Amino acid sequence: MRTTTSPTNFHFHDLAAHFLALGLGDRFLRFGWEMTDEQIVAYVESLYMCGDSVLLVVEPDGDVSGVLHLESMGSGVTVGLSVSAWARNMGIGTLLLPQARVFARARGLDTLFARNLNLNPALRRLAQRVGMRVSCADGTLSMRRARSNDYSADGESDASLITLADDSLRFQWNGARAGATPFELAEPILIS
Repeated sequence: MRTTTSPTNFHFHDLAAHFLALGLGDRFLRFGWEMTDEQIVAYVESLYMCGDSVLLVVEPDGDVSGVLHLESMGSGVTVGLSVSAWARNMGIGTLLLPQARVFARARGLDTLFARNLNLNPALRRLAQRVGMRVSCADGTLSMRRARSNDYSADGESDASLITLADDSLRFQWNGARAGATPFELAEPILIS
């Protein structure tokens, strides 16, 4: 049975190896740009000093198969999720992403952000599968989301659902907090 753990100094090399093994496309989806190897090592070093929530799935042989990083930013929390190519479709993301929901609820948040969510259909499907709403920007930067009267897979009402929104919506979303709800800004479109 797989479980999550917080990284220790003993995980440093395996954690770095996990991120270094990501291809350029996966690095782009995970970080928002195609990070160099040097930038990845610096990022892993920063994880030990930042105080953000980081969870790993470590296999019996010590390899890191998945990482969830909840990066606190002044205007919200960004979810970074990566699963090693060899560990995909083994339930790693399904184990990690619900932890982001727990984190959001514990901190009174109703929205988490993800870089390049617009370009990542696998993460959108995973978020919906674990009971999160998904909000992305279409080509005109209007917001779209699932129907507001939906219930999650585990029966939660709309009022208690956590939304995973594309990072490109962060400032538009936070600006809406002062007045209208984010979904009043644009015609909602069902994400399938």
